[in-house]
Amino acid sequence: RRWHGHRLFGHDSSLVRLPNTEELAQEFGLIEVTNQQGATGTSYPQGRISVLYDLLNQIGVDARLESSRVGEVLVAIEQAAHVPVGDLVINDRGFTGFRYLAEHVHRGVHVVGRCSSGSFLAAQELFRLNRAGRSVITRLHAPKEQRAELQRLGLPLVLTVRFVSLRLPDDKLEVLVTTLLEEREYPTEEFSDLYHRRWGHETFYNRLKSRLDLENF
Repeated sequence: RRWHGHRLFGHDSSLVRLPNTEELAQEFGLIEVTNQQGATGTSYPQGRISVLYDLLNQIGVDARLESSRVGEVLVAIEQAAHVPVGDLVINDRGFTGFRYLAEHVHRGVHVVGRCSSGSFLAAQELFRLNRAGRSVITRLHAPKEQRAELQRLGLPLVLTVRFVSLRLPDDKLEVLVTTLLEEREYPTEEFSDLYHRRWGHETFYNRLKSRLDLENF
């Protein structure tokens, strides 16, 4: 199954409690258990599972198990190598930074990502207007503190992207950033249903942890 000819992939991760052994503690590090009174004296190893997930066909394409101290964005960037050129990745707010977008543009992979109200200036303006159904194409320039590293990696310093605004069922405004620039081919009104398909990634992790009892080692 495809959307406008693209396979749809999700980037996301979930934290996994691992068996409490010395070897795993050394490899993954320990998480201290706390409650309202502070530390409980209990700890356990915790990993981060990151799955590149085919949202329409319900297939885990690539899976990684890392220390929970490894950032999910870094893992997702590495997993982008498994996304075919021309296909589309959908991600939540925590991923949508300039480096993440630049990595995917460089690989020829399209992105649809949710923006926070404090992210790119164009997104901030759409949140300020608080009107759904808006579509704005603009250029993003790499932050000064990232330019040297982006140049070292051979990544673009300027990106042309599109911001679209949507109204959620709870009446809140949502702003997405995408590399799908053509309004005629990718109408703004289709992005609400498109982004909702990301929920299949959340239910995939729920199946792993609940139905398949992943953490019951």
